Amino acid sequence: MSYKSAVLVMSLVITSSEACSDYIEPPMVTIPQGEFVMGSKDKKNEQPIHHVTVPSFRLAKYEVTVKEFSKFIADTNYVYPKECFHQPTENWIGKITKGSWKQNALTSNSYQPVVCINVITAIAYADWLSAKTGKHYRLPSEAEWEYVAKSGQFSKYRYGEKPDNPQVCEYANLADRSAEQQAQQDFGASYMGTIGVIPCDDLSGYASIVGMYQANNFGVFDLIGNVQEYVRDCANKNYNGAPNNATAWLSGDCSKNALRGGSWHWYEFSASQRSTIDKNFAGVLEGFRLAQEININQDQSLSQATLLFERDLQQAQQKEKQRRISLKPYPQKPIALALTRDQASGAISLYWRSNINPNTQSYDIYQTQAFGGQYRKIASNIKTNYYTVLKPVPRKHSYVVTAVNSDRFSEYSEPVITEDTVVVIPGTIQAEDYNQMFGMLVDKTEDEDGGLLLTGWGVIRKGNWAQYQVKIKEDGLYHLTYRISSSSENEGFDLSIDDKPLAQFLVPDTGGLNIWQSINGQAIFLQKGSHSLKVTALADNWRFNWFALNQ
Repeated sequence: MSYKSAVLVMSLVITSSEACSDYIEPPMVTIPQGEFVMGSKDKKNEQPIHHVTVPSFRLAKYEVTVKEFSKFIADTNYVYPKECFHQPTENWIGKITKGSWKQNALTSNSYQPVVCINVITAIAYADWLSAKTGKHYRLPSEAEWEYVAKSGQFSKYRYGEKPDNPQVCEYANLADRSAEQQAQQDFGASYMGTIGVIPCDDLSGYASIVGMYQANNFGVFDLIGNVQEYVRDCANKNYNGAPNNATAWLSGDCSKNALRGGSWHWYEFSASQRSTIDKNFAGVLEGFRLAQEININQDQSLSQATLLFERDLQQAQQKEKQRRISLKPYPQKPIALALTRDQASGAISLYWRSNINPNTQSYDIYQTQAFGGQYRKIASNIKTNYYTVLKPVPRKHSYVVTAVNSDRFSEYSEPVITEDTVVVIPGTIQAEDYNQMFGMLVDKTEDEDGGLLLTGWGVIRKGNWAQYQVKIKEDGLYHLTYRISSSSENEGFDLSIDDKPLAQFLVPDTGGLNIWQSINGQAIFLQKGSHSLKVTALADNWRFNWFALNQ
């Protein structure tokens, strides 16, 4: 059953065993003192690499759950965020929408990590628990977090120097086959053509009940996956001037906060990978865990409330394990997909080899809106091994087929791709009519000129490019007009033909990413014949609808 259809509002049930306390202290692990090398040579924000001495401290075994967080709200009536950044969504790039820690489309269990809270709320929770217990609870520092995440390992990733080893699904909840299944089922969104799908299955589409995967060498769970975690440090672009004693770095850009680890929505992050986030931002991908100072004069034995929490968590984990075991096996991936086009009508016929695997009940058909984009389902419950697309999209695109049973769908078949799009010049080239691209996404537009727009992750970024095939009718000067939106004036893009530079075109500030303008550029000389045109972004934060070359 779909999370979206089944759970939009989650009821928090406080059992009699939990009613004995108005707070739950988290199960903790004592982290031994030590030294480690912080950072890496891979990214500038992870440099300079430096040695850090880490005093012993205690860290929560798990991310703070909805169950624990509900005690804080009940006791304080804290004013928590009422809007939340949701991913994925129908158009993949999420937006701030109504939602909270107890009412959002992706949380279905009290033992999932609490999300849709910002770092300010996380710090308030730590301060409240400290006041309740007389112990010093806080967010861990970046250095403490990385020390524990590396846990004595010297490889960049959990299983070597390269990410996304299939074994990682035993250790972390990441963007894997289950994430793809859930995103397609609930939102019609796909990780293919965007983040990518790790070739394994962690059996959780969204955030998992905490502690379902293998702990690291220190006995801490879910550091690299499940949800990203707030730490105490302010945002800093690199490690110049960073503390070497593992304390939180409380200078820099303190309107933003450091954020660590990956999530169910991301590929595998290394233990040294850094992120930042606005302090007021609340989303479904971000949560936190607590650290605690060691005080030898304080009783560190587990409270009754904590023991009951761990007991109930184990029961929830066991129930979830049984659900996962009961899932039907994945159907066999369809093979030998082929495509033919009727030249008169333009209809496309797809054919593939029938599965003899008993786990296959039917087939689903997916297409991209443009070549290399996300797969969108266009037909389901197909009982035959063929399908006709009567009105295909009018540009180069691709198709895949999946085999389906009541629980799962197979890996995508190998894709079949339509012919290149060729645009006659003089004429207008829709930005989405590329034949090759890097870093681009196609999305709907609110531009009055209609059609689709070309963007990247929210915006086009420097280095993104798109390549078009054109047929120029005659030699001559052609005036370029281009339709763009931008939140700032920038260097725009380069236009090249057959890999030879033609000209650079500036992008003005149009007043925002949803405010479109047609810009008249300079005239350029083009030779008659078939050519490849390439648009390469020279700056971030703009979008592209179309460009025209006319005499």
